[in-house]
Amino acid sequence: MTSTRDSEQTYRAWSNPILLELKEREHQLSPSARQALQNVLVERRILNTGNPSGRDRRKADPAW
Repeated sequence: MTSTRDSEQTYRAWSNPILLELKEREHQLSPSARQALQNVLVERRILNTGNPSGRDRRKADPAW
């Protein structure tokens, strides 16, 4: 693996639990911070947003 990929995996391994903790406390966030958190969770596919075989499913990057 490349060092960039190693760095990305380490970043995700550390940040995902933090994001999930924020999700549990989202009621304490401002509306704009709540929306930003929601956007990140969807982007990272941490939240289940529907049918994974649907036409809106992102294609996996073959470089990964």
